Amino acid sequence: MNEIQYVYDAGGHKKSVIIPVELWERTLQVQKPRLAPCNPQEYYGIYRDRIKNPLEVARALRSEWNRG
Repeated sequence: MNEIQYVYDAGGHKKSVIIPVELWERTLQVQKPRLAPCNPQEYYGIYRDRIKNPLEVARALRSEWNRG
């Protein structure tokens, strides 16, 4: 198999790459693993006991962005 070749500009900076067809086709065949969709019910209520007043916390977080 041929090696990867880099194409440089007049200043010596890498501008392009030339790769063998075999490597390109192998790269196209690689598939990313599919993740299962998130199930919100698994996380519902996990902070219920930690945050005593969620509305007050939400208000405080919003007030950080107010530039009044």
